[in-house]
Amino acid sequence: MKKKFKEYELFTKLLIIIIVALCAQAIVISTFIYYRSKNVYIELFNKSNAVVLKKIQSDFETLNDNIENTLSLIEDSSAVEGYFTINSKYTSVDRLDQLLAIQKMNQSFSEIYPKINYDVVIFGENGRTFIGNDMITSISSPEFFKSDLIKQFREHAADTQMLFSENGLTTRDKDEPSILFIKKLTDTFNRTFGYAVVSISSRQLAEIFNSMINSEISEITFVTNENQIIASNESSLIGKQSEYLELLSNNETRQIHGKQTTQLSLYRQNVALISQVNLHSLANQMDVIIPTILYNIVTIILIGPLVFTYLNRNTKSIYTLIHSLKNINSGSLETKMPVQGTYEVQVLGSTINQLLGELNSYFTNSIQNEKKKRFLEIQAMQTQIQPHFIYNTLTTIKFLIWQQENEKAILGIDSFIDLLRSTIGNKEEMIPVREELKSVKNYIDILTLRYGDTISTKVMVPDELLDLMMPNMIIQPIIENAYIHAFSSKEQGFITIYGKMNESFLIFEIIDTGNGFDVSQLKKEKKDHFSGLGMKNVNERIHLMYGSTYGMTIQSIIGVGTTVTIKLPVLKEETVKDVTDSEE
Repeated sequence: MKKKFKEYELFTKLLIIIIVALCAQAIVISTFIYYRSKNVYIELFNKSNAVVLKKIQSDFETLNDNIENTLSLIEDSSAVEGYFTINSKYTSVDRLDQLLAIQKMNQSFSEIYPKINYDVVIFGENGRTFIGNDMITSISSPEFFKSDLIKQFREHAADTQMLFSENGLTTRDKDEPSILFIKKLTDTFNRTFGYAVVSISSRQLAEIFNSMINSEISEITFVTNENQIIASNESSLIGKQSEYLELLSNNETRQIHGKQTTQLSLYRQNVALISQVNLHSLANQMDVIIPTILYNIVTIILIGPLVFTYLNRNTKSIYTLIHSLKNINSGSLETKMPVQGTYEVQVLGSTINQLLGELNSYFTNSIQNEKKKRFLEIQAMQTQIQPHFIYNTLTTIKFLIWQQENEKAILGIDSFIDLLRSTIGNKEEMIPVREELKSVKNYIDILTLRYGDTISTKVMVPDELLDLMMPNMIIQPIIENAYIHAFSSKEQGFITIYGKMNESFLIFEIIDTGNGFDVSQLKKEKKDHFSGLGMKNVNERIHLMYGSTYGMTIQSIIGVGTTVTIKLPVLKEETVKDVTDSEE
């Protein structure tokens, strides 16, 4: 996949850039549409929300008026006054008539607000209690008069007050937070004889606005002047303190903690309405994000193939030109590039064809000159090598004759003849490994006649390497240097020739147990020493034939010995023939 991307990098990058540009455009347009729609949607919602808040304000006022009327009817009833005052002039029959009159009056009360359940309770100083439904009060008159509610009521001068209580007055609402509308009952002499109470649970009071709002978006709370929440569509907030009453003035709207917050006063009571709108939730309800995303996806799906086809058609001629250029590596420089596509690509193709023509002419001349130069250099090296080892060999035979060891001299001459036949008589530059080792053996036999058996030489080359091809006269100069220089101060020693194949290299190691020397001094010394003429020519010859990757390296430890490593390419006979034929 990575290779494919690299091959078509231009096309892929252009396609990615266009797709990214389309996606970026889609994102920008979607963002613009979203925020424009959001602002319009919020503006429309604010208008409708303002109407809802006014409606809640009006409904609370209506509720308050209905409760006031109910409490006023109770206060104006003579039956109520007679039943709850401490007066001995009333008989039991009178009390019963008064109670019946109160019950009849209670039945005549109209509904204070649709869907809101409420309780009417009258507490008298004479200890009597009246409840307007079938419920049972959770508190008696004496307990009511001693409660904190009466203490709070007496702190203000108003005859009718709205107070918040953690508990209701009946067994039904005794565990629910409730709002109590309390009216003080007085006789004609302005003496207090009791209290009339309309009790509504906070949950029931919230019915004023629950049906008008979406609880996922809006939060409505009724907050007293003491910052206490007495009703809310979030029941968990009831009874807690609110911070918003002090942050906002009446009829003010502003964003607080990421929510649009509004305060409205509720008339005739020391209570304010606090509205909080979650703008994030409101924006989510627009349901515009998913349609916009789907629209952009469909647009990209429809436009994508058109963009792909257009890019493919306009870059095809470029890739045709690139593939043609790649084929030059394995073909001839005479290959002509296709001249097609856009004007720019046609000009590029024509220019490349012109350059290829000039390069082909230059390359052909360079190859011919390089072949001639290489042939002459190799010939010169061989002329250096041949007289060198012939001189040393004849010197050895001369030494044997001087010592009157004629039989050894004859054997030496025979070995020398075989050696000349396989070296000077062999005009091939590349020979099998077995022939090179045969020449080395003949040379070793000659040296053994001269130096005796004090220096033992062993050849350890696997059979599978014998048919591989190598340059002739590569190992012999190294053996020669080892005999002449390595054992100048030692009477005995070993020379071992190892052959192996490592990865793509044919490696020969010539190891001796001779004197050893300081390799770092080779370049500083002007005399040949161990890097004799033959050794130097071997390394240069390998470099010339195969390049600097191959060649000869020397490692030596003084007093221990020397290892010469020859690294050659792995070549078979048929490979060498193919190379020779192509050069011709």
